[in-house]
Amino acid sequence: MRTTIAILFFLFATGLRADDQLPPPPSGYTWQRLPTIKGALMKPDGWFFKSDKKGLTEGFFITMEDIDKSGSFQTGLTLNCVHDVPKTTGHIPSVYAKSLADAAAAKFELKDRSDLVQGPFRGVKFQYVSAPKDKESVTIYQLLIANDKTGTLYMVMLESPTKTWDQTWKTGEVILKKMLIDEGI
Repeated sequence: MRTTIAILFFLFATGLRADDQLPPPPSGYTWQRLPTIKGALMKPDGWFFKSDKKGLTEGFFITMEDIDKSGSFQTGLTLNCVHDVPKTTGHIPSVYAKSLADAAAAKFELKDRSDLVQGPFRGVKFQYVSAPKDKESVTIYQLLIANDKTGTLYMVMLESPTKTWDQTWKTGEVILKKMLIDEGI
């Protein structure tokens, strides 16, 4: 039986199958299924989707720019699903997630850092501005979702040039609040 539970910034599902009915998307969005991790993300109309796998990490991108044409993007959401975290880092995913947030805090001034707990998931969320020398500043919102039972870490990052962040956040918040991830992955 599949259950879906609303959670602070994401939903989780048990065994989301390709034939499962998803809730109706909000106007201006469609569901983008992520079958390899039994999940789904909201994709704004006119935005692009790309997936990639390198080693134990599966990457999914919902972006304003077409990565296949430009090779990169400025505005969008990245979801990296990292499997077997204890094997590669020596830490359970929740401890590793906190260490990544601590590393970001050592490099950037974090805004709104907080911890999240729901069911099997432990998470940390934070936001910061990266302003590399001679480049436009970028605002980044990160949500690190750990499943210590399965050894998986979901690394979610919403980013855009700081000058367009307010508009990006309006779109990105919808994606984050409707994200489906599987508690068994």
